[in-house]
Amino acid sequence: MDRVAIAVVEAEVTFLSPEEGGRRTALRLDHPEAFYRPHVVVGSISQRHAIVGADRVSVEEYLGVQFRRTALVLAPGSTATVLMDLMYYPANPYERLQPGATFTIREGATVVGYGRVLRRNDDGAI
Repeated sequence: MDRVAIAVVEAEVTFLSPEEGGRRTALRLDHPEAFYRPHVVVGSISQRHAIVGADRVSVEEYLGVQFRRTALVLAPGSTATVLMDLMYYPANPYERLQPGATFTIREGATVVGYGRVLRRNDDGAI
């Protein structure tokens, strides 16, 4: 059975400070068992709240990603370049998550950060 490559994007991300509604603790990508699996929503980096319809259901497209482990600890308010696996590729082609696209990082409905895609490789290597 052939192994399917997981597409990956390189992105510059910034995590909001707690005062801005972001994370209260650092994101530790340096731990051997680190798994950070937020969603990203392509759109304006200035957005700070989820958009819901009259039926109280999200009208945004949440895209599942996983940050790759690296020797990095991201404190609230910090910016870094990270690699994110596109977890549901190719079933979900992540068409809007292309170089130059901006997005917000979500933990549930909470916007905890934002970023911009620098590069993308659908074969999994950058």
